[in-house]
Amino acid sequence: MANGKGEADGCLGMAGLVVLVMVIGVLTMIPKAVWIGLGVLVGIGVLVWIAMVIAETVAGNRRERAIRAENTRVAQAAAAVTRRVEVLGATNARHVETALAAADRIANSEAAQEGWLGEVDFSEDIRGIEEAFGRSQELRSVAIELQALPNPTPADRRLLAEAVTAAKGLDRNGRERADLIARCADEADRIDESLREEKERTRTEEQRDELQRKLNSMLYGVEASAIAEPADSVADQVLARVAGYREIKQQIADTRLS
Repeated sequence: MANGKGEADGCLGMAGLVVLVMVIGVLTMIPKAVWIGLGVLVGIGVLVWIAMVIAETVAGNRRERAIRAENTRVAQAAAAVTRRVEVLGATNARHVETALAAADRIANSEAAQEGWLGEVDFSEDIRGIEEAFGRSQELRSVAIELQALPNPTPADRRLLAEAVTAAKGLDRNGRERADLIARCADEADRIDESLREEKERTRTEEQRDELQRKLNSMLYGVEASAIAEPADSVADQVLARVAGYREIKQQIADTRLS
């Protein structure tokens, strides 16, 4: 049994060696140019794969950076809104947000981008609005502390009244400036609409001119072909031949009858 198994293993080993020698022989018969071509193809494939991996990595990193930047922007915007509410009060903060949105509308308008509105940087105006609202809140805060003191004096009452009046004036000033920016945004929208209508009219006129030229050319071609048409067209000739054929047939029929 052991000897038989050893002989079988020896046969298998010998067969494997023969196959290996045959494979090596076949490979050595392949021309060198073919090996070079295969090497070039493999190299190109590897380079393409590496380029694809790098491109995908770069695109993925770019997407991640864009997502992080957007998340940061959203978080900063939310924090700014919260800060305005805390510092300026909810009502005044809404007026500031309205002014900011209006300023963005103006900056992104076609009228502004084409230079019809001139300078459209409202950062100083927004800052002035926030300062007005901030000062009004500070006045109210100090006035509340003074009002909370016991045994108010006539001077206290006078200062409190003046503080209330001044705070209302500052609030009114901030709201008016915010409303003015919003009105500018509405006017920019109207100019954009006018510009769109003007461009549409221009496109329509251009299409009209082109179609008129094309139609005039086609009509001229029709008129020219009508003028150049011969007196006897092929159709007329065919009809004449038909009439002649019928006349001959009739003559033959008459001859037979007679």
